Amino acid sequence: MLPLYGAVRVTPAAMKWDLRQNMSDLPAIISNPAKRKIEAGEPVLVFNVFESLRPSIIKIVKQTGYDILMIETEHVLHDPYALTNFIISARDNGLSPLITVPTTDRMLVSRLLDAGALGINLCHAETTDQVDDLVRWMKYPPDGERALAMGANVDYQNPDAEQYCREANQATMLTLKIESRKGVENAEQLLANDWVDGVVFGPGDLAASMGHHGGWQHPEVLAAMERVIELALARGIAAEPAEFPSDPEEYERQQERGIQIFGPTRETEYQLLKGAAERALAPYR
Repeated sequence: MLPLYGAVRVTPAAMKWDLRQNMSDLPAIISNPAKRKIEAGEPVLVFNVFESLRPSIIKIVKQTGYDILMIETEHVLHDPYALTNFIISARDNGLSPLITVPTTDRMLVSRLLDAGALGINLCHAETTDQVDDLVRWMKYPPDGERALAMGANVDYQNPDAEQYCREANQATMLTLKIESRKGVENAEQLLANDWVDGVVFGPGDLAASMGHHGGWQHPEVLAAMERVIELALARGIAAEPAEFPSDPEEYERQQERGIQIFGPTRETEYQLLKGAAERALAPYR
């Protein structure tokens, strides 16, 4: 069991990081503001983007107070050039870009991180082999096998490689998206990996895998998510709620419980736009 200090989980990697930072006055080469908040036990707000890789999205998301820009790659195709620009711009605006991926393929994971992504969110997380593969390709030796490249991931600087690799291993965030019965059944083993930082859900697919198509609020589906949440909280891993708060009071209660991941992670930017457009027309209907 990892040591817990209040609501804060202290991983072996974090302890090594703090020790090395205390030994050096060098400015950090790479950091992840959202992950730092999670490690401090604070909540983070996530905005989910499917198609709109535009500067306006980044500016609005930052201005409205979000911490993480979650970028979808399971259900959409992105131009690599546009995606790289979007990731870099997100970081330049103080956001932490977290990419949702459908596979643990080395070339996919490595290229996204080298393009500047600060985290990987694995959808349909179901096996410990998947988590082990992610760690292998996300972390530099000795913690993994990520190959070294210096480009967008280091703001096109020429930093000290040893310092950068050490900092990058701590800065990159690994989250798991549980969205199947198998993922729920294996959750304890999945969350046992010390490099896992957070867990989110895909309630639609989870409901379908449990025989409740379209019924993500079915009591059995909510209970399955609650089981995973309890496992995560017991290990000090950040989790999102089974049902998001509808008012500030519920938000406060969920924070007191230990929930840290909030925001429209289950909605697209075009769903949010449609909702806002419909509310604007409400006086005319």
